[in-house]
Amino acid sequence: MPQPQVSPSNIAGFPALRTAGTADRPLLLFIHGAFASHEPFANWMQTLGRDGWRCVAAGRRNQLGHGPAGVADVTINDYVADTLRVIDALNEKPVVIGHSLGGLIAQKIAELGKCSAAVLVAPAPSGMLTAQLAALPALLPMVPSILRGRPLLPSCATCEAIVLNRVPQSERARIHGALVHESGKVYREMIFGTFRVDAQKVRCPLLVVGGSDDRVVSVTLLRATAKYYGAALKLYEGRGHWLLEEPGWDKIASDIGAWLRTTLAVPAPLPVAS
Repeated sequence: MPQPQVSPSNIAGFPALRTAGTADRPLLLFIHGAFASHEPFANWMQTLGRDGWRCVAAGRRNQLGHGPAGVADVTINDYVADTLRVIDALNEKPVVIGHSLGGLIAQKIAELGKCSAAVLVAPAPSGMLTAQLAALPALLPMVPSILRGRPLLPSCATCEAIVLNRVPQSERARIHGALVHESGKVYREMIFGTFRVDAQKVRCPLLVVGGSDDRVVSVTLLRATAKYYGAALKLYEGRGHWLLEEPGWDKIASDIGAWLRTTLAVPAPLPVAS
């Protein structure tokens, strides 16, 4: 399989990335987390694209280039609506792969029956996203904005302490510099658990993926999410929350591809000619 090209696109009015893949592979739709854009999925798309997977990563409303005012009144249901617009435009039922807040959105997409399978990567739970003691000092400056539902953007120091703790020091400023403002209302919904998903309505296969050193979504929450859906849990030792770009991210992406091939009975990729 030749090196796949990750191409910029626009889907349902949202900025997006695509890889072509092959016709016998289900479409993978990547759903990004809070403060992030769809762009960090590019490496995952290239890795999975080499195995023939067709991949799409799409943004959401009023984020890249819009500043804090664009997300002032946004809720998680708005983001779910954006994702459904993308799925409608794609005109097929994809596999959804959601990271963090994107994992919670993916759970709702599964509840609505709009995906063929779901992979939840360090997912926010259906319920309270309880803070860990190690994260509290860095989180405290954000609390007033969260409680008031105001747009917020964590400092680089906060990100280093909570989200990027397993990312090499040399990469942290770059990653933080690409973050965008997030809706305080969205974050408030997550920490108070007011956005819920009915597990009894989820009929598709699910996989939960996480890291043992995640300071956003604890191992306890990862296990609770897997138990809630009766899903498998793949836990990676020594990994944090930013699994998209931490060392070893390619192994995680490849493992997800292997799980999808087995679960969806997809043929293994043809060997690359030497």
